Amino acid sequence: MIKLIGKDNRVNYGCIDELIEWNYRDFILRDFFEKEIRGLRKRRAYHQFNYIGISTGDYIAGFALVDLGLLHNAFSFLSRKGEGIIFQSNEKCLPFQKKLSFPRNPDRYRAAFRSAKSAITIEKDHTKGRLVFDCIFEGRLELKGISPFSIEKQKPLRVLNPNDPNRFTFTEKFSPLVFDDVHLALDGKELDYNPDTVSAVYDWTGGYLKRETDWLWSSFSAVLPDGTTAGLNLAAFVNETYFSENAFWINGKRTRIPRVIYDYDSLNPSLPWKIHDEEGVVDLIFTPECERLEHFNGGPLLKTSFHQYIGSFSGTLRPKEGESAELKGVRGFCETQRALW
Repeated sequence: MIKLIGKDNRVNYGCIDELIEWNYRDFILRDFFEKEIRGLRKRRAYHQFNYIGISTGDYIAGFALVDLGLLHNAFSFLSRKGEGIIFQSNEKCLPFQKKLSFPRNPDRYRAAFRSAKSAITIEKDHTKGRLVFDCIFEGRLELKGISPFSIEKQKPLRVLNPNDPNRFTFTEKFSPLVFDDVHLALDGKELDYNPDTVSAVYDWTGGYLKRETDWLWSSFSAVLPDGTTAGLNLAAFVNETYFSENAFWINGKRTRIPRVIYDYDSLNPSLPWKIHDEEGVVDLIFTPECERLEHFNGGPLLKTSFHQYIGSFSGTLRPKEGESAELKGVRGFCETQRALW
């Protein structure tokens, strides 16, 4: 097990394929002029979120628990191919309302959100090798799943990076999660899907994120027609300077990528995106189908401009070892985010 914070306030940066002792309270947070930040300002500077995106082929569902210090959030959505977004929820609350319980530990936790109509629970334990979620959103969307998930077997990408000289971010990404048991329903009616081909992407991120943060992000999970399992996580504008958070998995084998290039029209993002790297390991076209967006203006303390596009990927993933994966119409996500938090 590695400590998050070592001696002399040194963060143990790296790609970490072992458990972490999450001693984040030991970190000395400093401002622009190296003055220590303490108390409430420090507590509110810590951010953490957990996102799970589920793919059944025709249906895409996603949900997240978010702790931004000043604001807590639980959101979900369901889209259907050809119909766009058919359900979404977005519940915000202040910390004193105590609707969100979100322990500070990426490797073992039970996170929960409770409101009048919603009940969300995510349990993860890398030592037991499993992830469990049991959710109902606004009394309508039900998402339940049990999936094997361990560092040793699934090989998630776990990277710890500085995001400015005085702050750090840890993120764990993995795709595709496959399920021992899964249940997806809307308004009491089970969705039409084959349980053997349901898969999911996973993202846990936490730390003292940069006050002003931008990113581009792409991810998908799939069981291909020939039985190949394939998943992807790509990002730009964050974490390129130390350890990249770019990787894909084919039949459980992880391939890391230093950096990727997003070639898209930021003023007309509904047009196809080209996503690639310099060496041709990743060569993808993403075609958006529908969009989730949120603009939140909390004044000088908190602002977000979020666009998540649900669509399909086509192209090729070429690992340095093993067979390439040819993708055609694999559904997944791309998003842009700007945040002042």
